[in-house]
Amino acid sequence: MREYVEQAIQSGFSEICFTDHIPLPDDFDQTHRMTLPQLDLYIAEIEQLRSSHPDITILTGIEADYYRGFEKYVEKILKRYDFDLVIMSVHFLKNWTAGNWVFDYSFPDKPLADIYLEYLAEVRRGIKTGLFDLIGHIDIIKRDGPSLLQLVPDQVTRTLQLLKKYNMAVEINSSGLRKDTRTCYPGYDWLPEIKRLDLPVTMGSDAHAPEQVGWGFAEIYEQIRMHGINKLAVYRRRKIVSCQIP
Repeated sequence: MREYVEQAIQSGFSEICFTDHIPLPDDFDQTHRMTLPQLDLYIAEIEQLRSSHPDITILTGIEADYYRGFEKYVEKILKRYDFDLVIMSVHFLKNWTAGNWVFDYSFPDKPLADIYLEYLAEVRRGIKTGLFDLIGHIDIIKRDGPSLLQLVPDQVTRTLQLLKKYNMAVEINSSGLRKDTRTCYPGYDWLPEIKRLDLPVTMGSDAHAPEQVGWGFAEIYEQIRMHGINKLAVYRRRKIVSCQIP
């Protein structure tokens, strides 16, 4: 974690927020997330880094999966710690067969539009819990071909409207630029609708290695400004404290 902070400083950032993956019950998807005992170590490490690196603001965040049936468990963890930011993500759908997570689903007899509809419906269920501050990589389910906005535009708008109702921001996640998609999450085609609804955004690099900290931010910033979006949300203790793009 120290290497992430040092990379952020080297890149000229004034703050960094750690958002590791939340533990889930019954060792669910343990390959991609902390265990519950590791969560205390994670929080303690952030506190230590904050003391040893006073020249950068270091925030305590978490990426909290929405998975139907785990709501009470997640709520309990979120109440236990003083997080600055809680990102909602959907990696698995309860009604999909085992192994069909958003990176590797296979429904050969189902139209892609129907798959996207099911995914967005699950995203909206998560938003309605009121547990989260912003939505992370919202169209991570997309594959080559027509985007979610092209195939199910009404449902995209409905989802964004719900985010606005629950005072959530939209993360512009640059990790897709490092993958085969070569696009952010969400794609830039979402930005006009985000602007129309006056939704705040954040920029996230979803860094799984120190050298990925801030990856693609210059490109994202240019796109945000080009589309006239002027609300860049800054969080403290799960509240937006600033929302102005310099």
